[in-house]
Amino acid sequence: MKLKTFLATYVLFLAVLFSCFGIVSVFMADSQVNMYMERSAAEYRRITSSLARDIAILHGISNNLSDDINTLLSSYMAHYAQANVILELDNDLHLNERNGDANTHVSFVNKNNESFIHVTGYLPEPFAFFRLDYMLDITESMAAVVRIQRILLFVCIGFAVLTAFILFFILSQIFKPLSFVSQTSHKIAAGNYSERVIVKGKNELAAMAQDFNSMAEQIENQMQALIDDAEGKQLFIDNIAHEMRTPLTSIFGYAEYMQKIALDDAEMIESMQYIMDEAIYMQNMSDSLLTLATLRGYKAVKAEISISRLFDDIRQSITNLPNFQNVQFNCNAEAAIIYGQEDLIKSLLLNLCTNALKACVQNNAKNSVISLNAKPNGESVVLSVTDNGAGIPKESLSKITQPFYRVDKARSRENGGAGLGLALCNRIAEAHGALLTIESTLDVGTKVEVIGI
Repeated sequence: MKLKTFLATYVLFLAVLFSCFGIVSVFMADSQVNMYMERSAAEYRRITSSLARDIAILHGISNNLSDDINTLLSSYMAHYAQANVILELDNDLHLNERNGDANTHVSFVNKNNESFIHVTGYLPEPFAFFRLDYMLDITESMAAVVRIQRILLFVCIGFAVLTAFILFFILSQIFKPLSFVSQTSHKIAAGNYSERVIVKGKNELAAMAQDFNSMAEQIENQMQALIDDAEGKQLFIDNIAHEMRTPLTSIFGYAEYMQKIALDDAEMIESMQYIMDEAIYMQNMSDSLLTLATLRGYKAVKAEISISRLFDDIRQSITNLPNFQNVQFNCNAEAAIIYGQEDLIKSLLLNLCTNALKACVQNNAKNSVISLNAKPNGESVVLSVTDNGAGIPKESLSKITQPFYRVDKARSRENGGAGLGLALCNRIAEAHGALLTIESTLDVGTKVEVIGI
């Protein structure tokens, strides 16, 4: 594109430049010729007037008029020859005869590389039968004009060559952002989505480069989102396959054991209980997965909820859980009401409190404390659950809300979790337009906030 722009612009420039040169050259030559023609015509009129007076004098006193006129003309010719003028008088006609018209004709004659101004006409009355030819040699003057034209031509050629370099340099600077954009676009097309155009200046091309960078950033973000989504889906499939394999293996093992070995009633009941426990685990996991799928893109149906009544329900549910001994459960409601979907909010808080209880049990703390709080935050409310349990490693905080992700994979089955609780909590918060944040320190405790309810 740069080369095409350069050629089109340069050809247009050359056309204008040499058209102007041609016009100036013709104007110079025509002006020079016209000037000499006007001067020659004026001088011709002076000569004819002077010559007519002198002939009139000779006509009155001369005995041999023809010879005297030739002598007179010779003196005129000698005088004007110094000014490169050639005079010719046609005196072969009889004195009383008139030939041709009385008008004066001026013309430019170029013959044998010589240039002349030719003026021809007749003397004034009563000698109008004499025709005088006037030839002014302007060869040197026209040669000077030609030299000036050549100098102008060389100047134009030099200027055209210089302009070519300057124009190419200017276009290179102008199109440099486009070159960077082209190179960067090829790299992005090859899969290097982090490439960006170096933006300099504030012209339209720089603005275009900035827009290109914004587009490239959007593409990179979209591609990264697609990659993360694909990895998340693959991780989800891997995790669910792993989670399903363990209970299914147990169910198959106990069923095969019951089929091949004669068991007494107690052993039969124990084996069936194992099978039922694994089936319940799979059912709970299936329900959680179904809830996750249902909440994708779901918008909560909000209504007014009494926070004190909500906290009482959570307290009653959490205190009835196993392993609640030696755990202090505090509720602090600084706000009266929130707006949300009550069943989802209750499920969210119960999940968070259950996780807090498991963390306290896992840490074996003698003075375990779980705090459920509600604080005003502008026009919304911040719900939080705080514990002094085992805590979460820093590297796991960014992954803790992913489905099936578990910090302690060795103890998770013992605690009855499949790693879906915080994923459900995060999805419930999103359904309410809220943000779920987690702060945690190992062996110190965890604080989970739901901001914007």
